[in-house]
Amino acid sequence: MQTKSLVKTLLVAIPLSLVSALTLAAPQDELKRVEVSGKQSAAVRTDVKASCPSIAAVLQNKLSPIWGMHQETGVLRVEFTLDGDGVHGVKARGADTYRDGVRKAMRGLECNSGTTQPQTYAFNIHIVSPDSVHPGKQMAMLID
Repeated sequence: MQTKSLVKTLLVAIPLSLVSALTLAAPQDELKRVEVSGKQSAAVRTDVKASCPSIAAVLQNKLSPIWGMHQETGVLRVEFTLDGDGVHGVKARGADTYRDGVRKAMRGLECNSGTTQPQTYAFNIHIVSPDSVHPGKQMAMLID
């Protein structure tokens, strides 16, 4: 009886040992190679006032009438691409009331990045209520 049980144990143990030994003996350089490809995103520029010196005046002019109708404060995040042909791909997020006005103002903005290569810019517009520091203004706007 013990002989049969020993034989069964050996019949199971020997193949398992061989499989384990073969697995350990396999060369490690046979691991599957993974390739990753893609394009590194360009750095986003934030020096929008340097490249677009009239931006504050243009946005103030375009957004003041909207402020007059709604008088809503808010923050917008604006992103755009500037190349040799001008401003493209304007995206404005936040403060729904002002988004279309920002996009329209940006289309006519004159900018110069100093290169014809496409440059991505981003900035925030904070629209706040005017105060005594800005008398006569319909709204106050901060660009950062």
